[in-house]
Amino acid sequence: MSYDENLVKNRIKNSIIYNSIIFLFFIYWFFYSSIDNILMPIAICVAIFLIIIAKLITERKNGFNRKEILLYILLFFIPFSLYANVILFYNTSITFFIPFDSLVGINHNHNIILFLLYFSIILLKLIGIKIYFSRNVKILEEGRGDEIFQFFTKNLNYKKIILLIILFPLVAFIEELIYRTLLLSVLTYYLNWEYFLSIIFISIIFGLVHFSTSKNWGHVISTFISSIIYSLALIQLGLLYPWIFHLSTNLFVLLFYYQGKKKYVTHKISEN
Repeated sequence: MSYDENLVKNRIKNSIIYNSIIFLFFIYWFFYSSIDNILMPIAICVAIFLIIIAKLITERKNGFNRKEILLYILLFFIPFSLYANVILFYNTSITFFIPFDSLVGINHNHNIILFLLYFSIILLKLIGIKIYFSRNVKILEEGRGDEIFQFFTKNLNYKKIILLIILFPLVAFIEELIYRTLLLSVLTYYLNWEYFLSIIFISIIFGLVHFSTSKNWGHVISTFISSIIYSLALIQLGLLYPWIFHLSTNLFVLLFYYQGKKKYVTHKISEN
């Protein structure tokens, strides 16, 4: 896998933008379903529109190809479709939204015993990941492994730290929202799937999606197992807890990657 730092940096910035739009969509859903005030959903539509405009202005100097033009058409469709949903269907039974309270994981159960149980499983998984890194040093070579981890472990500076602080919590939350809360809700609310089947199906998708970033089947298996743990925690504890587990796992894996990279570089230097 080739590695270009500028391309990865742009990918990270785009990820922050797209995930921010999804986060605003989630907030829109909350206000639309829970609060009898039309102004807040409209304000969120305007915020999404302004984010897309800002992205368009910053990137126009490079020109746009057909795929990018299509992307912007789709992006602008989001705030306009949400605005239309507010104007045409607000406070009526005609809506494409699942009731907010029916989303899996929205209601929380602050059970310390269950939390410690899942936390212990996460710790065991992290130990396994640490062992995996120590036995598969080739993943630390230039051009291999997850590009995001490579970006944050190579020449770390304050700008990268700021991106890290924004990216990791946001992406972990949005992935939990999409792959767990939203998909579990759709499969159980509309299709009446059992939780067991839904969790396995979602976990397979979650694992395969991560293969595209690392091209590593060990990563796929790890994310598949993680998805099962996060899904169970979501159902039994609520959205907050799998987000904490997910964010903690990503940060610890980044730390393991950073430590391993330092040892690998030091070893290469000593050999030469």
